[in-house]
Amino acid sequence: MTLEIFDRILAAYTMGTHVLFTYWAITLPIFIVAAEYLAYRKNDPYYMAIAKRWSVVMAVLFAVGSAAGAAIAIEFITVWYKWMYVVNQVDILAFDIEVLAFFTEVIFLALYMYGWDRLSRGAHMIIGLLISLGSVASAILIILVNSWMNTPTGFNVAQYAQSGQITDVDPLGALAPPAAIAEVPMGVAGAWFVGFGSILGYFAYRMLTNKNMDHEEKEYYTRGFKLSAYLWAGDAIFLAWAGDNAGKTLYWAQPLKLATLEGLRTTQSNAPLGFLGIKIPGLLSLLVSWPPNPNTVVLGYSSFVSQDWDPVLWISHPAYDIHATLGIIGALVAWVLAYSVWRRPKWLSFLGLDNPTENIIPLGAAFLFGWLQLIAWEAGWVAAETGRQPWVVWGPMVQTASGLYAIQAGLATADAFNNSPEILPIGITIMVVLATAVAGTVYMLKKLFSTRRIADDISASLSVSSGYAAGVMATQTSKDSSIGNDKIIDKGK
Repeated sequence: MTLEIFDRILAAYTMGTHVLFTYWAITLPIFIVAAEYLAYRKNDPYYMAIAKRWSVVMAVLFAVGSAAGAAIAIEFITVWYKWMYVVNQVDILAFDIEVLAFFTEVIFLALYMYGWDRLSRGAHMIIGLLISLGSVASAILIILVNSWMNTPTGFNVAQYAQSGQITDVDPLGALAPPAAIAEVPMGVAGAWFVGFGSILGYFAYRMLTNKNMDHEEKEYYTRGFKLSAYLWAGDAIFLAWAGDNAGKTLYWAQPLKLATLEGLRTTQSNAPLGFLGIKIPGLLSLLVSWPPNPNTVVLGYSSFVSQDWDPVLWISHPAYDIHATLGIIGALVAWVLAYSVWRRPKWLSFLGLDNPTENIIPLGAAFLFGWLQLIAWEAGWVAAETGRQPWVVWGPMVQTASGLYAIQAGLATADAFNNSPEILPIGITIMVVLATAVAGTVYMLKKLFSTRRIADDISASLSVSSGYAAGVMATQTSKDSSIGNDKIIDKGK
């Protein structure tokens, strides 16, 4: 294995591992605060148990995700230091602001965990939403750097591509790359979709496999299922728009990358779109154009010089197909499940959708397609990163004398890696540490909840509101009075 191959595998491994935690960081604060709000709104201890139980999950995953992020930072300044040099000269402001967003997330996470039963309800939920704000802001700033790599701004990229000199630097301009219009909504919507889907999948799995649930457990999992189903379906609307917007943006900002992801070999009007192995004529042209026009010409590989073709098209195109197919099916499943939880339609009773929390078909679909979104998430990341090859920083598209288009490479991936053998022990150490962290996380979460009964969490949440607590206290007082009266009667006897 050459050092270039090793460095590429290391980058894929570390990034692929890190994104396993990013979607949790973006999703869990919203899910937890929503559960906390419903607990107060409905005087419901089950929702409060969900909020408190999952806040522990959030804290554990945040800690491990932060460690994975630190490993990536080390990799940036060692394995990909040539790329990092260009970023440091032009686009470092995004990373600087991201550090502030990260610290904001850390501070509010600590306040949220400490603030249970110490802060007012409103203040506590606002702090929870601020965790989400910090995590989303952090994600957006990282996505802005990735967008800059696809459509670099903030310096004279044409001159850099020709001479290697960085001139006309504008740090603020680097924060607004054209590809961000597509990548930011897609990244945030995708993270929420994977997060809410996998949470729903967890509750469905527990309801499928635990045949001896008591009343407390059944109520707990039913509420978790319903809440995550509604959130998943709501985000599916946002994701559908984001996906459509991404296709239209690629059409004018990176037509070669669009051709790579769609596997479009020849330039054509009435360009087809493949879905589940079926090619639908004109659909790609229709989706990428505005106003929609099925006869819109879409550039394929035949319009670009061959040396600019993606050398790993065999990875990029299938990865994108997996990402898009699972996402579309997942969105349809999300809408059907949310509708069924809401309306319990009798006309869909043959699928068990008249009572989705009790029947195997809807529970199985929630588990399967909820967790398949994790594969869609990873596949989408693979497609996005390999679809930019052979460059780590894209360049301007120009037309050659032959009439074909060429990309003036900002920085080729083959020129950006560290070719020193000393990188091997660093890379291997990063791999081992991340693998240990993931295994340790799974073990810790399993240990935490295998020794902690749901009934105990629910019992501890009975005073979720003054109204609920008052009812409990009144009942207890009545019992005490009854016992006292019985004792008086006994003494009278």
